[in-house]
Amino acid sequence: MCLILLSWQQLPDRPLIIAANRDEFYARPTLPAGFWPEHPEILAGRDLEFGGSWLGLSRNGRFAAVTNLREIEHTGELSRGDLVKNFLLSDNTAPEYLSQLETEKRNYRPFNFIGFDGETLGYSNNSDTGWQRLAPGRHAIGNIPLSSSNEKTIKGKQDMDAALYAGVDHLKLFEMLKEEEPSGQHDDAYYRALSSRFVNIVGADYGTRSSSVLQRHADGSWDFWEQLYNTEPADPNFLTVKMLNHFQV
Repeated sequence: MCLILLSWQQLPDRPLIIAANRDEFYARPTLPAGFWPEHPEILAGRDLEFGGSWLGLSRNGRFAAVTNLREIEHTGELSRGDLVKNFLLSDNTAPEYLSQLETEKRNYRPFNFIGFDGETLGYSNNSDTGWQRLAPGRHAIGNIPLSSSNEKTIKGKQDMDAALYAGVDHLKLFEMLKEEEPSGQHDDAYYRALSSRFVNIVGADYGTRSSSVLQRHADGSWDFWEQLYNTEPADPNFLTVKMLNHFQV
């Protein structure tokens, strides 16, 4: 997952809204969002290489997601997708989980992590010491620490504001996530393409594979939409919408 945009405690009837793109190698085996047979309380996509997830919910209203940290020294071998799975299965509050994670986060591959327990929205990474409660407002989590920003995260927050201005509409948020205009002025064409919100690099084996929009209602219930893209390069409909799934929790 390379960009997660959040609206936190800004709309009374939708206290938490998430719009996110997952960028990954097309060949990496993946299952779309669904309830896991061995853990039916988890609703999430699944990475079949390591068994974890990049984003998901639990039936008791917990939410978690990760992105990787680019250009950060590789510090551990544990899969960051396990952070999402473990948080969704945990009974610990977000502060308890993140505090315990401090002692072992160097054992994981570079990550940004966010976890919501129904009350607290917490953030951690393993390039910095400590964790933080996210304040009300807009937040953008990319492939850099939350304390930093770049053109992609700045523009992401601006465009999410614009998408929500006229009301909460998941289709408008999906449209916003499909922005292919580069946000950075990189000399290298590959890195310029990576600066796009929707990564579509002609001839490459990597790009945006799915988009997710989640809304938490004031009563604690959730709507979770996942839009999947066709990532078979030989298909004439390559990178067009393959499927739109909707779940309610």
